[in-house]
Amino acid sequence: MVNRTGSNIKLSIALVTRNRSCSLARTLESLSKQSIQPYEVVISDDSDMQSMIDLNSELALKYGYTYITGPRKGLYGNRNFVAKQCSGTHIRTMDDDHEFPQNHLTNCIKAIEEERDTIWTIGEYYPSDKIRTLPAPIPGQLHPRGYSYAPKNLKKYYGISCGASIYPRCVVDRNILNVESYKFGILYLEYGARLYKNGYTIKPLSTTYIIHHYDQDNRSVTSEEVIESARIFSMLMFSFYHMHTFKNYFLTIGEIVRNLMLRRYPLKIIRQAYLQYKKESSTMNSDN
Repeated sequence: MVNRTGSNIKLSIALVTRNRSCSLARTLESLSKQSIQPYEVVISDDSDMQSMIDLNSELALKYGYTYITGPRKGLYGNRNFVAKQCSGTHIRTMDDDHEFPQNHLTNCIKAIEEERDTIWTIGEYYPSDKIRTLPAPIPGQLHPRGYSYAPKNLKKYYGISCGASIYPRCVVDRNILNVESYKFGILYLEYGARLYKNGYTIKPLSTTYIIHHYDQDNRSVTSEEVIESARIFSMLMFSFYHMHTFKNYFLTIGEIVRNLMLRRYPLKIIRQAYLQYKKESSTMNSDN
């Protein structure tokens, strides 16, 4: 695909999809209508239904985008996989349920040109939001109690928009990737904290947004056990490894104990999350 920006920025789109051809068609149609086009679009398809695979590959061919078969290891495995296939100077994550306002890619390119080494996160609106003003709500960051929140102080910001962030190529080259331990969950929030710990500046992109056609009933994983275990794992990584302070430590432990007493967290998933934390933190230590 021709990079029509006229600059030396080569923006790769790393798009993940799974069993949602109608939604993917809307995303690709919206992307194709942008006033400038990216350097390349790579679509990694984790579909397990042949009918969807056929439709998705036809859609990629229709728009001249690159189509590859995903690894079928879950959302984060697919994100890592497609990012490694991109060859641009910067990588823009994308999901198959997104739509874009006018000049979206133009504003992405402008931000990169201003700060090439910054990670940019993009806020979202839902189709039901009648008023879409700028700046959009900023993507949240991980709280030690395991939820996402928008901080008031953006000088120490580590929020990540799971499917709508822009990364300099060096993030992938340094092998700083999403944890693939769980197929779904809030692991992207752990990823933001890890990137911040590794010295990256993360900023919300205030000049554009995405429209997110989120479908609660069409997620790749619906297991509450997986989702809660991923949450506990992310909390442990945050408070015991990335940002190890006494305050974070007590907030995380207090939240786990509270939910254990309320029987929201079975001992089994706490143990599973802890063992995964020990494994991942040990791997990160050896990599450093």
